Amino acid sequence: MADRTINIAWMYPDTLYLHGERGNIMALVRYSIELGLTPHVRRIDLGTKGFDPMEYDILFFGPGEISSFKSVIKDISGYKRSIAEYISSGKILIATGTTMAMFCERIIRFSPDAEDGAGEVINGLCVLPADAYEREYVYGNDLTVRAEYGGYSMELVGSQIQMTDIRFNESGQYSRFGTVLYGRGNNGHDGIEGALHGNSIFTNMLGPMLVCNPWLTVRILRIAAAAKGTEVLAMDPDYGLEIRSLELKKNFIDDKESV
Repeated sequence: MADRTINIAWMYPDTLYLHGERGNIMALVRYSIELGLTPHVRRIDLGTKGFDPMEYDILFFGPGEISSFKSVIKDISGYKRSIAEYISSGKILIATGTTMAMFCERIIRFSPDAEDGAGEVINGLCVLPADAYEREYVYGNDLTVRAEYGGYSMELVGSQIQMTDIRFNESGQYSRFGTVLYGRGNNGHDGIEGALHGNSIFTNMLGPMLVCNPWLTVRILRIAAAAKGTEVLAMDPDYGLEIRSLELKKNFIDDKESV
């Protein structure tokens, strides 16, 4: 009998807790049930014992303050190799908001006393071939992107509250998560939003993203189920309400651009 359980690790929810992104966990639970799957969520906090990433189908990291990254990186460093194996195996890790910076090679904090603004350097988890630069001011706005995920092209709408600019190394190999249609994306210059590493998603998009864009949520769950050999026979849910919401948000953004 196929294992229909979707095991979700909610990573450091008491530390990475900004912007109501717990809604992404709620979306994964809701749409798992609609697809005939059984979601099981476990909180992984600082000092949790016996955590094995490979026991989970989805790891979710919400956005947090840069000041908290040192403690999280220190705690998770013992699992660094197993998380790399987890991602390489095709399992799904999702990191939203500023926490994307934690998976870069370096995080360069902003210092008003430095001539170039560059202050303390925090060594990241080195999953992405990029550096993250803390901004002097927080950027906030709507964000719409054309994303490619799991063989599907989809339009996503959300918001962005950005405390870092992400700059990928020219020699680094990575895939973009999406192309910016409106907003800033990784750095406001190259039109790229987020990054993909296998089936794992690193994105600036908030919203919560998986609530606002259930077509992405369902795709994630189908991929997670397929990775463990579980076939999902249920049809996709009715997205009528969410599609109308997306169109209203796009109209609002178009009105802003025309002013």
